[in-house]
Amino acid sequence: MINYITSFFSRSASVVRAVLGVPDYERYLAHMRSAHPGDRVMSETEFKHTRMSDRYNGPGSKCC
Repeated sequence: MINYITSFFSRSASVVRAVLGVPDYERYLAHMRSAHPGDRVMSETEFKHTRMSDRYNGPGSKCC
């Protein structure tokens, strides 16, 4: 039962972070390990900078 509750809160936190647009470095690492094992992995700082840049510098992200 405790494992279920822990898993539920972990998944819920992940969903909330995704909705708010907070970068999920751990998920990125898991994806890179499974899908792109030979590729270079960004550092956490690089990852966050890239994600924020993509979010705020893309088309339609500015009001003016």
